[in-house]
Amino acid sequence: MLAELYPLPNDWLSVTKRAEIVAGAINLQGSALTTWFNILDYTNAQKFTVKLFGIVVEDNPQCASLCKAYLGEVATGFKPTLELPGITIEERVNAARAGLDAVNKQPRDIQAILAANDQLEGAISSIDTLAAYKNLHDALHSFQYAVGSFQDLFVAARDIGTDKGARELRKFLGSLRLLSQTIRQWIGQLPDSPGIREFDEIWHNDLTHAAGVLQEEIDSRSPGVFEPLLEVRRILRVTPHRLNQQILETAKRLPFGILAAGLGEIAAKLPDDDTAQAPVENAREAILLLSAAISARVREHGLWQDVDNRLYDLMEMIESADRGGGASPADPTLPFQFAPVWRIVKARVQTLITLDAGGRWTRAIEAYTTDVSDLLAREKIDEKFILAFEAYRDEAQQRFVNVDFELKAECASLVRISDPLHRILEELNP
Repeated sequence: MLAELYPLPNDWLSVTKRAEIVAGAINLQGSALTTWFNILDYTNAQKFTVKLFGIVVEDNPQCASLCKAYLGEVATGFKPTLELPGITIEERVNAARAGLDAVNKQPRDIQAILAANDQLEGAISSIDTLAAYKNLHDALHSFQYAVGSFQDLFVAARDIGTDKGARELRKFLGSLRLLSQTIRQWIGQLPDSPGIREFDEIWHNDLTHAAGVLQEEIDSRSPGVFEPLLEVRRILRVTPHRLNQQILETAKRLPFGILAAGLGEIAAKLPDDDTAQAPVENAREAILLLSAAISARVREHGLWQDVDNRLYDLMEMIESADRGGGASPADPTLPFQFAPVWRIVKARVQTLITLDAGGRWTRAIEAYTTDVSDLLAREKIDEKFILAFEAYRDEAQQRFVNVDFELKAECASLVRISDPLHRILEELNP
């Protein structure tokens, strides 16, 4: 059940040491999943499981319910196995929905188990919040993609006195107003809590105000049209990144462990011959796996975000040192400034390679890593080095884009669990 919940490779030594496991007793080499099961096998045999999972929960409090459920299974003789269900996120979501639909057909006293202590409302709120943030992000991203560079709009603003310039800006304004209406709808789906909806209302109000000013400047054919355009560009640059962070934080805090515990309690109360028992139990298992998978994906995304930030720092370091405007930066100390940050990047990416052992991208990034390290050892930043580093950076950034896309796709699947939860709540509160 805990096949997808494992510490990151660089945490294993620390975790096992804190659990007072003798150094060298466990093989910590190999793929992430294999190492995790090596740890589980050893701790089960040596009766260290409770202590180990106390540390796991300390580091990952969002997984407390998941770990408690696992320990309960171990106590009944369950033994972890490396074989995982060969199902996708989409299929797990379908299994969760089927089980929740089965709960919806049960008497109200059975359904009420899922709603105890407002846990049903909490799960619905979290999933709906995730959906709202994702839809906001997608709306802005689609608008950015459609607009492309603002350069053409700035040319139109320069030619505001002509019919062509005004026409181009009016076309943009029409799209901007449609975007504003869409955003208003999704912001309305966010919880009306301090620091949540109100924050997004602020930038949306700024966007709406910029659209109003743009309308006035276009109507008067005024050169002042540049100011609202710059404001819109600023919002489009800053806001998607914040929404992306909100998506990650919301996904990380989804209360799936609590929801799975409720389903487990319902399954235990159903008669053995009840046809609902199997789908409810399958839903419990699917939700636990979803929780673990999303937790692992968010942590992977966080590592890639850190790598991406450091790669940006390294590239900026090269560009700022290139005072002569050529391909060879003049600052002789640059290799020594570059090296410590590069070592961190290389270690982070090696961790990510371990998490995705066998991934197609790993071969290319390992080859580029060798190239950059070998060239850096010459203690000279020249055109050859810069080209090698750019190849490494492009490969790493492409992988980050793929991880980000996969996480967003998984979040899009997760939000479908909200529908049967809403139906159960409506049944309980007609």
